[in-house]
Amino acid sequence: MGSGRVIQGILWCGDVTVERLKWGEDFMKRRMDPKGKKSEVSKDALKRMKRVKRVTKMSDNVVTGILSGVVKVSGFFTGSVVNSKVGKKFFGLLPGEVVLATLDGFAKICDAAEMAGKNVLQTSSTVTTGLVSHRHGEQAGEITNVGLGAAGHAIGTAWAVFKIRKALNPKSAMKPATLAKTAAKAAAADLKAKQSK
Repeated sequence: MGSGRVIQGILWCGDVTVERLKWGEDFMKRRMDPKGKKSEVSKDALKRMKRVKRVTKMSDNVVTGILSGVVKVSGFFTGSVVNSKVGKKFFGLLPGEVVLATLDGFAKICDAAEMAGKNVLQTSSTVTTGLVSHRHGEQAGEITNVGLGAAGHAIGTAWAVFKIRKALNPKSAMKPATLAKTAAKAAAADLKAKQSK
């Protein structure tokens, strides 16, 4: 319940930010007159910016591919450890519901932050490109769009690296069923101990 409210708040803040960005774009376009002479961007500068965008997009794709591999491999190995006889005994000492709720809540909050962040960044890029195009011309808008696209890919790469670190954490591979069973067995053992007294 608590993480659900946090997630709703994150998504609501993202939606409000997107709406205010769009409102700001309309407001600024009404207040800002286009320059008489449009800005010219050299073809070399545009070529370099496109190259940067291509490289950052490639690095984003590589890190995303690594992330999917890490999730599969770490899930296999840590899942084997957690679900082994020794692992079950060890995690039987932990309050399973707390661990499960914490892991689940954290993952959902991270996903909500990622989604809201992507929406805000995409809208910011669109608004900024539109304002630059309006004021300085299409070439300046194009280079702005390419530059912001490269920045977006760099942020996506950083977020994927964060997810890789999270995936390498052994707690993220625990099966919810294992934790629930362990918690149920621990509760049953406590109940039996109380009844036998």
